[in-house]
Amino acid sequence: TLNGSPVVVGTAAGNVQITSSTVPVGSGLVVNADGTVTVPANTPSGNYSVSYTICEVNNPLNCSTISSTVVVSAPAIVEVPSIAIIKTAVFNDENSNGNADAGETITYNFKVTNTGNVPLYNITVLDPLAGIIMSGGPIDLNVNDTDEVSFSAQYSITQNDINNGSISNQASVMGSTLSGIKVEDKSDNINNLGDNPTVLLLSGCVIKIFNAVSINGDSMNERFYIQGIECYPDNTVQIYNRWGVLVFERDHYNNTDVAFRGISEGRVTIKESKGLPEGTYYYIIKYKDHQSTPHQEAGYLYLTK
Repeated sequence: TLNGSPVVVGTAAGNVQITSSTVPVGSGLVVNADGTVTVPANTPSGNYSVSYTICEVNNPLNCSTISSTVVVSAPAIVEVPSIAIIKTAVFNDENSNGNADAGETITYNFKVTNTGNVPLYNITVLDPLAGIIMSGGPIDLNVNDTDEVSFSAQYSITQNDINNGSISNQASVMGSTLSGIKVEDKSDNINNLGDNPTVLLLSGCVIKIFNAVSINGDSMNERFYIQGIECYPDNTVQIYNRWGVLVFERDHYNNTDVAFRGISEGRVTIKESKGLPEGTYYYIIKYKDHQSTPHQEAGYLYLTK
């Protein structure tokens, strides 16, 4: 105040003028002649101490030094939350035969990344694949953080999966910001930008013939095993003896209730208790694939007791 009245910065009689000022070194702040302070763009947030001297226009020797604090606030952040998920699949060949069999498993792994500019909370992963067993979560992620250990899933392969030749499915991830904005993303199998399902090819429908049958009661090789035949139920299996006589013929061969176990089911009549004699036999396997294209496999079968 000047003589009990608020001061007015200006050049008129009764006003005061700013004659000098001091600002923090390197701050870039400027004290203007009208008493305002200019703050450069991108100045870090914080408190800046500014001092300046004012003198009375009518009496230039009547001066006073004043200190004040300029508060620079951080700019308001516009929330742009986003999230991404990558899903990968690993086939577990539990019986080590190199092919997918019903009951074997697939392990799915999930890599979740906070791709937005604010932290995310209560992040969960959902997978609609019927029969899948999910584990892990919920978790929180800071900006740019990635988590690839918290979420996983296990799935048991079915015969229908093998018949189809592949398993294709897609997971989704969800989370929210502290202010309640919700985000979601569908999984990709390669990167954060895509939204493509994860497809795992199954080789269980490859026909592989195990041509040794041993009916000695030790439960090993006790049937003529045709790996992959379950994928092609439209099939016929014929077995001939060395003289070309049909000794076994069945449709819809499936390695279980319909399978050759050394017993004649053809034109030759032999008591079931004795079974067919040891020796070399000849098999013919006919089947149609899912496009009804016919295929045929043939070769020798060795029967021992």
